[in-house]
Amino acid sequence: MLTENEFYIQSLRDHLYYLRAIRQFCITVELSFYKNNLSYIERAKTFAQNCEKLIEEAISYTNGIVSKSAIDNEIYVTKYTLACEELTRKLFGIEINTTLTNKELSFQEGLNSKIGDVIEKIETFNSQALSFAKEFSAFCTEIRDKQNSNNLFSFSYSDFFNYLFDEVDTYILDLERIIAKEGYSPIYAVGYEYKFSITLEKTAKFIRDWVDPGNSDIVNLATYYINSFDEIINLYLTASISPDVQEKLAIDTNNLLKDYQDFLKNILDRLIKGELYFITPAVSIDNVYTSVNFYKFILDIEEGDVK
Repeated sequence: MLTENEFYIQSLRDHLYYLRAIRQFCITVELSFYKNNLSYIERAKTFAQNCEKLIEEAISYTNGIVSKSAIDNEIYVTKYTLACEELTRKLFGIEINTTLTNKELSFQEGLNSKIGDVIEKIETFNSQALSFAKEFSAFCTEIRDKQNSNNLFSFSYSDFFNYLFDEVDTYILDLERIIAKEGYSPIYAVGYEYKFSITLEKTAKFIRDWVDPGNSDIVNLATYYINSFDEIINLYLTASISPDVQEKLAIDTNNLLKDYQDFLKNILDRLIKGELYFITPAVSIDNVYTSVNFYKFILDIEEGDVK
């Protein structure tokens, strides 16, 4: 069972990562439709606004303090986030609330000394966030199903909405675990790692498909990472669940993630300098980078909790 501190830390860590990801997803969804599908644009905006309210509340429970490792690993905001939000606003003429980003960039290292005062509030908040995540999951599923039946057009193809569903589903599953105050187990950790590997393979496909085809270096490297993540996925499907095998899998995945992080940092540096062109808003690329940071953080920090 989770201790009070573990419940507090894991709850807010999930909220601050996943809710920001959903908020950035909403921006991409909003920009994916023609104005003749205004209802989907408006619904995406509403989800984004509600998401911002939840993020604001989650931030308030931290008292502006989060772990040093969370800051160092850039699992909430990165050094690119603000620039990507500003670039997205400039290129797409869309309003983006950067207040939350600045607040998160101002996080201090440490642990809130008043955890006991907010535990009950976080218990209520977890249930509210779970309901919100399920509603957003249903929204993504509706869009994906209508696309697949040729009843809706979006500039973002159905695989993108599958990706959103997978990300939100992971949030839902972890929230349900936290609400039940269950700790990590080896089986849970393996399932978590497997789901993330699938998600990361999809991000590499997006990078390949979103970039200007003239940038063959990006296309070729993205293809390499697609194949590499696919190999990891197959290993998770076929390997035994013995501690030694799982530890080697985690190490191999971690090494691959280090290279993938460098690849994405290079892309973001060039994107912000105007040296690369993508058919998606810049916040989408920063979102991919943040997801890699988060998964690597899980491997680095949480693996020790189940050994």
